Parts: sequence; C-alpha cells; structure tokens
Amino acid sequence: MRPWKQAVARAFDGADDYDAAGIIQAEVAARLAQRIAALPLPPSPHILEIGCGTAFLTRAVLAHVTPGLMVASDLSPAMIRRARERMQHRPDLAFLVMDGERPCLAPGFDLICSSLAAQWFEDLESALGRLSGLLAPGGFLAVTTLASGTFREWQAAHDAVGHRPATPSYPTAEALARLRFSGCTSNVFLEPVVETHADGRAFLRSLRTIGAGTPGIVRPLSPGALRTVIRQFERGGAAITYEVATLEIRRDP
Repeated sequence: MRPWKQAVARAFDGADDYDAAGIIQAEVAARLAQRIAALPLPPSPHILEIGCGTAFLTRAVLAHVTPGLMVASDLSPAMIRRARERMQHRPDLAFLVMDGERPCLAPGFDLICSSLAAQWFEDLESALGRLSGLLAPGGFLAVTTLASGTFREWQAAHDAVGHRPATPSYPTAEALARLRFSGCTSNVFLEPVVETHADGRAFLRSLRTIGAGTPGIVRPLSPGALRTVIRQFERGGAAITYEVATLEIRRDP
C-alpha cells in the first residue's frame, strides 16, 4: 500500500470513536440514501459500497433497498470490523478490505455507492472511471464528496489573521461537472451542510476523530498561531460548512 494510503487507513483506525463524532457523515449518508431510493434500480440489485466506515451509508441504503447482495468495502480493517459487528445479522451483506481507488472485483454491479470517501482518492477522475467500469448496463454510481467551499469559515479565520490552513483543498463544482466517463452520463448536485460546534477546539477534535485531520501539504501552525486562529473562528460562532457534492453517474443501458 502506498504511504499516503497507509496514512489514510491509520487515520481511520479509531472506529470506536467515529460514530460519536460522525454527525455530518450520518447526515450526508442519509441524504444520499434518499437519492438512491429514487433511482430506477432492478429488483434485488447487486450493490458495492466504497468506504463503508462504520456502516452509516450501509444501514441507510438497506433501509430503502433490498439487495440480492451488497458488498461493503473499506480501506481500514478496523472500520470493516466495526461495520461487520453492527450489521452481523444480514445474510445479504458481505464485507471486504479494499482500496476503493483500485477495486479488485468483477463488473456487474447495479449500484456502486460511496459517502464522503472519494475526497481521499489520489486521482478522483481515474478512480471514478475504474468504478464506473464495474457497473452493469444501466447501473448507477452515486458518490458524495467534498467540494471547494468546505471549511470556508475555518479558511476565513486563517485569512483574517494572515495564516494558511493545513486542511485539504477540494475541487470546484465546475471541475466536478467537467469529469467524463466512457459509456456513461453524469450529473453533479451541490448541497451545503452546516455543523455548529461548541468551540474551535471541539471542531478540531471532531476532524481528528473522523480521520479528516490527515494533513495536506501545508505545514501545521505553531500552537500560538493556532490559538489565534481559533479565537478568530469562534467570533463567527464556531459553525463550519461542508460543501457536499453528489455525483450521479449512469452507465448506458
């Protein structure tokens, strides 16, 4: 496994703490499942989930769809263990430790879904191209990821005091809309989701707990500079925006 992937997998090893901190993840998964429920899927569809985590989306999808088989996959063995424990009474559900960017499965899925995992891909377009290649004719790839504008309040707090945040940069809506996949049509939908924290440190703790604190290329701030940013962030109420992009890709029938 490549070093970046190893870092991401380790960042998500705190599966036992993930549920308590994953409020946004649960909300986004529920909204994606509602979109999936409206898709014209065949009876008893074969479903693949990428980045299942502790089964937020798994449970939400199964509340709407009765699959012939659902394979829930994740890069982190700890997440797979936790998800399996939570969903152990489903004979139509299988679990797999797998890198979603490089799937090792045969084509034929009626639905491939993923909630807030694709932002960790090293090459989003190539990864989604490989996943779309696993779809059956007429099948759907439904993915939520983060777009530019995510953490805008945290960015603004840094800008106000002359610092640069270490949080990742995300693609614009326009860049996502330009993605093309052979033999498929696609649409992109944007929806901001706002979460309010008790204070700036609570926001940072939530990022670390859900694995989103894995740093980008920017050097982290010194403790004193970070305290300055936190104070500025709290002046705005400690609310944070996640700009959620849903990509709905359909393979031609």
